[in-house]
Amino acid sequence: MINRSFVVGVTVIAALGLGELVARRLGLGTPPLSITHPTIEYLFKPDQDVYPFHNHVHINAYGMRSRNFPIRKSRSDEYRVLVFGDSVINGGNQTDDKALATSILEARLPKFLNRPVLVANISAGSWGPPNMLAYVKEFGFFDADVIVVVLSSHDYGDVPTFSPLNPTTHPIESPRLALGEGITRYLPRYLPWSPKLTGIPYVPPPSLEDTQAAMAALKTFLRLANTNVNNVQVFLHWTKSEVATGSAEIGNTRIFELCREESIEAHQLGPIYLMALKSGTNPYRDDIHPNEIGQRVLAEALLKQLDRTRR
Repeated sequence: MINRSFVVGVTVIAALGLGELVARRLGLGTPPLSITHPTIEYLFKPDQDVYPFHNHVHINAYGMRSRNFPIRKSRSDEYRVLVFGDSVINGGNQTDDKALATSILEARLPKFLNRPVLVANISAGSWGPPNMLAYVKEFGFFDADVIVVVLSSHDYGDVPTFSPLNPTTHPIESPRLALGEGITRYLPRYLPWSPKLTGIPYVPPPSLEDTQAAMAALKTFLRLANTNVNNVQVFLHWTKSEVATGSAEIGNTRIFELCREESIEAHQLGPIYLMALKSGTNPYRDDIHPNEIGQRVLAEALLKQLDRTRR
């Protein structure tokens, strides 16, 4: 009995050790962490440099997925673009920093402008207009020349709940073991009895109060941006389902109408995703999130519009 227990114990320890090694090789154990905030609700913990799934994720001092930079321009000819959004532009753990639309834009804009360029990625998963508004009230506009906002149909009713953060989507502390992260955060997604993820889980339609609060926050955000920055652009992201049906959901229309009322240019991204799909390339990772191809498609749309508006 003693020998059998010893063998079982050694086997379990060896299995755990092997599992931990495999999990580390898969890139588990270093997720980017979030922190709660009294007005923003949550954002990425500042000053992180991690490699989930071996993808580089750098979070700067302001909780942005961007390189470090001073609040004020260090030289007068620097061109600054702030891009606000949620997981669509953030890319998540499956996207390396270099593959983000904002990184592509930062690499290509200097060739068009012949001047130094900063493109800041101000985003977090499931952020809506109230989160973005609270962020600029907290940090300001960083001497921006251009504000870009990427929104989806669901954002017209997306309001903060200030509930405790879900560790499977917004971890607040590093896992003690990479294996533990794999078991608790990712394994349930692939179990046969678990609901399959399709981008954003189904949620009931937003209440009237939520849509009013989200749209009021968006209006205030756009007005603040217009007051502080000369060039404000809104891009309306379409889900794969919306592209397939050829019709965006009602939130898209509401946001587009608000932008028109505020004299803000709003650009539909559905046609460029449809063009990519018709060409035989899939720009989606799931129903809503762009994959690396989608990030490049998004970057091209942003670049084309910014190039047009500077002339």
